[in-house]
Amino acid sequence: MSNTKGEYPREQVISILKEWASPVLIGLVGMLLWRDVTEMRADVKLLLTQQSADRVKIQQLEDDVKLLKTYVLTPLKSTPAQTPPPNETEQRSSPILKDEEYELVPKKKR
Repeated sequence: MSNTKGEYPREQVISILKEWASPVLIGLVGMLLWRDVTEMRADVKLLLTQQSADRVKIQQLEDDVKLLKTYVLTPLKSTPAQTPPPNETEQRSSPILKDEEYELVPKKKR
């Protein structure tokens, strides 16, 4: 093997690559992973705030539905009673809709 200026033996080139390239590659991979982890943390924080806002909206809608059920829908009676035929003003105000558990009752005029 001849050692001229600028030429390195193959083993020396491999050892130089091992000494310099490996730490550089590991550092680059670590930086990329750190960047991805910080981006995912920011996304998770954003999703958690959105989820809490959605929970509040859902809870408010559930409360509104319960309120509507108590004011507009009344439980059906177990024994059906005969009701007098509705007069014309009640027919125009709103129809009576029947469901399995509830009956829609028209609002009283004040």
